[in-house]
Amino acid sequence: MTQNGGLASDGPTGKPRLSLGARVFQNTAAQLGGRVIGIFFSAGTSILLARYLGQEKLGEYGAIYAYLSLYGFFATFCLEQILAREISVRRDQAAEIFHTGTLTALGFSVIGMVTALVAAPLFGYGGQVKWLILLASLDVLILPPLRFSGIIFQVEMRLWYNVAIGLLRQALWLVAVVLLATKNAAFYNVIVARTGIGVLEALLVIWTVRRMKLVEGARQFIASEAKMMLRAGLPLVLTTLASGIYHRIDQVMLHKMSGDQVLGPYVIAVQLTELFSALPIALMASLFPAMAQTAQAEEKFKRYLGETYRFLLVVVFAACALVTPVAAPVIELFYGKQYLATSGLLTVLVWSEVPIFFAAALGSAMVAKGLQRYMPIGAAVGAVMNIVLNLLWIPKYGAMGASWATVISYSVSGILYLLFVSKTRPMVVMGLRIALWPLVLSIGITVAVPMLPVNLWWKLAAASVAYLVGARLSGMIKKSDFERLQSMFSRSKSYAG
Repeated sequence: MTQNGGLASDGPTGKPRLSLGARVFQNTAAQLGGRVIGIFFSAGTSILLARYLGQEKLGEYGAIYAYLSLYGFFATFCLEQILAREISVRRDQAAEIFHTGTLTALGFSVIGMVTALVAAPLFGYGGQVKWLILLASLDVLILPPLRFSGIIFQVEMRLWYNVAIGLLRQALWLVAVVLLATKNAAFYNVIVARTGIGVLEALLVIWTVRRMKLVEGARQFIASEAKMMLRAGLPLVLTTLASGIYHRIDQVMLHKMSGDQVLGPYVIAVQLTELFSALPIALMASLFPAMAQTAQAEEKFKRYLGETYRFLLVVVFAACALVTPVAAPVIELFYGKQYLATSGLLTVLVWSEVPIFFAAALGSAMVAKGLQRYMPIGAAVGAVMNIVLNLLWIPKYGAMGASWATVISYSVSGILYLLFVSKTRPMVVMGLRIALWPLVLSIGITVAVPMLPVNLWWKLAAASVAYLVGARLSGMIKKSDFERLQSMFSRSKSYAG
């Protein structure tokens, strides 16, 4: 295998194949390309839902799915990365690994659905909303294990199949929202449509995997495999449980403490912020098999992790620098003046993406190294901090208090806690060193650009130019990056030809 992203010999036949770096690039490019298209679908759906439902019903919609996400750890028992890791090194046993993982997770997903329904009244979800939670839980909790076989596309580094299926779901969801808005359909139809589209997605994943015959071996349940998966997944379950609390408890608490009218603008700010979150997910989905395979090759592993940090942090700090000057006019233009409060929330919440991007790289590296046992405590600290800060700040500051609570708790959980763990400290320090210059640059632009006596577009242009120049001068963006991308793209085209 070459290390420059080129071609390597494929065994005794001498047939060329793309190197690991080139395949990672191809898959990441497919993911990012799909995500760019998906952003338009997601943004269009968000705008239509906001205008169609209004602040209160949009708040109720957000509250339902935020509540169910608290039980998200039940849905898959966090076995996705464990399955990807195991199948990456035991390819010939894929069928039994998938079958065992699916049945194991499905049992927990049913438990999660029942628990969510029983506990719903305690969080202020009663009456008709409780039945909507039942319907939505089919999509959020029951269907994910049935889509496990799609992990084979990650292992095979053919993620464009997942991209295509995901885009189809988003397109269908956008069409459904357009039809619902046109007919001014009742609120419950939104939940029905979303669940129905989720069923179609699961069926398409299963059909595609079986048609391509990528999964080898006999489909059988292996009890010893299930026990191994549960042991390996338990730290991730505890982490996801705590993470689910500090990722979504703010919306549940705003629903109960301030009402859905206040929650509505906050839901939009969260949705827009989370559009950025797909980037680290896309990159790590492509890179994780490579990390798992090189976990014992320390120098190569460090190189992958360092480049991942640099790429993700350059992008996320760019988002922080560019959102501030455009937030208010963009929200007013697309969502209307009734959602203008969203702009202030968005300029705060976008900074919560920094620890998310950081933790995406760090968390994947920890799982690849078998260090996931250190993750639950940090997540628990973040969850407790988020709840306490929300209890203190929501009554006084409303949604803005919840926004700051999110930024602080994410930073403590995803970054600061792991500085106190000796085995993870070197990886955290590496990331912090890489983050220093883009952080300083982004803060400077965020403070300076709004003071310019020019209109929106000139401010956006000034922020973009300042960030690009600063990134290039500080070495955050290198000439070799462009050369590597050009080389990989050229070789990928040659290989495809």
